[in-house]
Amino acid sequence: MNLFRSRFVKMPSHVIEQPGSLTAPLGYAASGVSCGLKNSGRLDLGLLVSRASCASAELYTTNAAAAAPIRYSREKTAAGRVRGVVANSGSANACTGGRGFAAAEQMAVQAAELCGIEPDGMAVASTGVIGGQLETDLVSAGIDAAAASLSASGGGAFAEAIKTTDRIDKEGAVSVMLAAGEVRIGACAKGAGMIAPSMATMLAFVTTDAGASPELLKGMLKQAAASSFNLVSVDGDMSTNDCVFLLANGASGVELHPGSPDAGLFADAVQAVCKSLALKMVADGEGATKVVELKVTGAASPEEADRVARSVAGSTLVRTAFYGSNANWGRIMGSLGAALAGGPALAADIFYEDVCLAQAGEAVEVAGGGRLAWIMSQPEISVGVDLHRGASAQTVYFSDLTHDYVTLNAEYTT
Repeated sequence: MNLFRSRFVKMPSHVIEQPGSLTAPLGYAASGVSCGLKNSGRLDLGLLVSRASCASAELYTTNAAAAAPIRYSREKTAAGRVRGVVANSGSANACTGGRGFAAAEQMAVQAAELCGIEPDGMAVASTGVIGGQLETDLVSAGIDAAAASLSASGGGAFAEAIKTTDRIDKEGAVSVMLAAGEVRIGACAKGAGMIAPSMATMLAFVTTDAGASPELLKGMLKQAAASSFNLVSVDGDMSTNDCVFLLANGASGVELHPGSPDAGLFADAVQAVCKSLALKMVADGEGATKVVELKVTGAASPEEADRVARSVAGSTLVRTAFYGSNANWGRIMGSLGAALAGGPALAADIFYEDVCLAQAGEAVEVAGGGRLAWIMSQPEISVGVDLHRGASAQTVYFSDLTHDYVTLNAEYTT
């Protein structure tokens, strides 16, 4: 369970990776059980709860077809006082109408009662196939079992229970050294397909034993998502079920205050943890073999930099070229030009790592192909684009597009 596996995310010096997952911070319990939603019999229902009251922050998908658990949780969590989450895989409970909303509410009420907390303190998350009604009898029995098996070592089971097509574990824990003392952060996520650069398709959960107000947490989570979950793409498709939760119970005795140095250091740690989870999602993109970091500089405005970067990240031609280890920079140039259609002639520079392939919009002769071939064979590749149009920049991360992605999604009902 290694959070910081990518060279594209650096662990801050005041952050130390630790064993464990969601329940590594003090005061949390979790569990994962099989209730029959997955035909495989694998774990498919998880329960997470803080033993003490919490402040919380949440972000949800903006998809107009948002699933019932998203609509329910969005209603109930506005006050920022979530103490627990009940989550299932195997069914998205999306596009299920009033019956689906009632099923999400039933999950929350039952889990809250069994955990001894107020119903509004329990959020709901679901992931899986869209369109099927949730089998509430199975889920109800699963919640009973999950509540009975809650433990301080249950974070790994919870993380397993939310997986769908995931191949890579996305969980871990860190300790954060602050002036006021040591606090811990635990995290887990799922996500491998339907990932667009507008909050990655995912369920993500972050816990801490630091204390903070909901307002402070919301600012931290929004900032962390902007530099992580909102900057990755596997296939450009936004899900109906995206959500991320940050819970803080204060069990460490360390309280974070707005504007303090400790709050800034803690926010940096949350950002690093979220970026690590996000990059694991890209690396786990269905069938993916490569993660590409695209740095766009020299844009005329932040909006232009973002538009250009997302255009390249979403290009099937660009992504298939990376899968084939083909340094076809012309596909990137074409995607840049499409994003800037109607403007002046494009005079961009393109670098693959330290190798310049295009300068001022024209090809550069590369001496020997050994270095470039090696770059293209790597699992992580950094690409730089300078538009020479201004001072704005954006960085996004995307996966290659493989035969396995097509096969998996042709056969998997979504």
